[in-house]
Amino acid sequence: MKIAICQINPTVGDIAANRDKIADNITSASLKGADLVLFGELSLSGTPLYDLAAHPDFTDRCQSAISDISESENDCMSIIGLPIRQDDDLFNSVSLLSGGQEVARFFKAMPVSRDELPYFAGIDSPEFGDDDNDNGEQLPANIINCKDVRILIAIGDDIQYLSSLDCFSSKAERPDLIIHLNAKRFARNIIEEDAESYSTLARELSTPVISCGITGGSVDTIFHGGSAIFDKKGDLLLRISNFTEGMAIVDFTPDKGFTGLDGKPIDKKPLPAASKSASTRHTYKALVMALKDYFTKNGFKRTTIGLSGGIDSAVVAAIAADALGHQCVTGITMPSRYSSDGSVTDSLQLAANLGLTCHELPIESIYSAALETLSPIFGDSPFSVAEENLQSRIRGTLLMAVANKFDTLVLNTSNKSEAAMGYGTLYGDTSGALSLLGDVYKTEVYDLAEYINRNGEIIPLSIINKAPSAELRENQKDSDTLPEYGLLDSILYRLIEENMPPMECAIECNTSIDTVVWVARMLKLNEYKRWQMPPIVSVSRTTLTRDRRMPLIAKY
Repeated sequence: MKIAICQINPTVGDIAANRDKIADNITSASLKGADLVLFGELSLSGTPLYDLAAHPDFTDRCQSAISDISESENDCMSIIGLPIRQDDDLFNSVSLLSGGQEVARFFKAMPVSRDELPYFAGIDSPEFGDDDNDNGEQLPANIINCKDVRILIAIGDDIQYLSSLDCFSSKAERPDLIIHLNAKRFARNIIEEDAESYSTLARELSTPVISCGITGGSVDTIFHGGSAIFDKKGDLLLRISNFTEGMAIVDFTPDKGFTGLDGKPIDKKPLPAASKSASTRHTYKALVMALKDYFTKNGFKRTTIGLSGGIDSAVVAAIAADALGHQCVTGITMPSRYSSDGSVTDSLQLAANLGLTCHELPIESIYSAALETLSPIFGDSPFSVAEENLQSRIRGTLLMAVANKFDTLVLNTSNKSEAAMGYGTLYGDTSGALSLLGDVYKTEVYDLAEYINRNGEIIPLSIINKAPSAELRENQKDSDTLPEYGLLDSILYRLIEENMPPMECAIECNTSIDTVVWVARMLKLNEYKRWQMPPIVSVSRTTLTRDRRMPLIAKY
């Protein structure tokens, strides 16, 4: 039996375009002799759907598209993920197409993610077996037969229920192959963790496993793909590249396992190993794909970025140039009386290295006029954050004016460390249509800069080596008011990602409890700013505006 794994990048809600992409893949796979063609979870509709799933005609359009696909002339079976409404409930489902019609539907057992819970129902239908495992959990028995091969279909998180196949009462009922259709949200190290999980599952069940995922960026969510094949020993045989569309076709028989279309065995490959360099590489590719898809899927073409001469805006500019093309990125450097010479020269050098257009717009005259206007109210009061933030808001105003005039989008350049601590001005630093680095800690921004410079100096070393500073007052440095970023990020990671108690965090970070308590207090006090941030591209399991939803009014 020849199986085609199709890893596609669907657009949420664009049923017609997704349908055509799926149909083209089926035709191509059929011409290459495929008997079974696989597509990932919710590949027809795209995901996350949010309230789009509740629109009255949405699932009708999905079902109409399935009918269109099934009626095309192909000699193969296809399995496609989509939402299906049955009675009054909506289910995360797959359709099995064969012989010009839809011949079966299978439903995901239980939605578990925040993206699904408000919209999709859990399943209680004959498509799921009555047998329980030792924990009393009902196990999915979505079994199909193709070319005398018994295949179990698992959807999304249902794969966790397959830790045991004891639900099949006899050896004859056990599947020859497990196919997992998924939409895996990217997070650091998840690519390596997934590969290890699949390998363990295949080895423990002595059953080959095929993972078929979707890829693409959907504003704050990135799907890495992760489509792969594991033999019954748990060896990795094939993997479609992450963050790209692709198709792979293999031949499978229960007795021989997987072979290439030429009949030759497929050599096993090493499992991807987790490392700092791999994490940085994957994060960079994820951010490039997220930005590219945000623009292309929404019909935007150009971006405007404020270049401060600092590391954050430099990394954002480099990612934007890679994702959109240097001709679609405009930099604006806006020095004030407190800016160092390098804020301009480094920005201009960065722009030259990337091939960007960069404009210099000094803000001194605007700043002076604003201070003069405010003088009747400010009087002789000492210099404070009011004067500091005024500069940031002037810059945000100029960026938005340029963006409005030339129909571009402003990219936000704040990082996760700054967002956590509130180290950014509302309506100034927080301006922008999309936050690329809002889920990237400051120390990880430096890792990205190093990766960007892997083949030569793109981000000037003068930017990388300078002490971080907002340059909103004389001789200002971030370390004047914040712990060094190495320590700060270590504390924040444990407070945010691991939800660690302060005392334990202090011990783990080898610092004082007072420092941890102060960081935790700042994290809490600045929640109101994060509620007003632009969408943050998620590259971790705990994005500040998506996964860590704290109330604005609370005592804890």
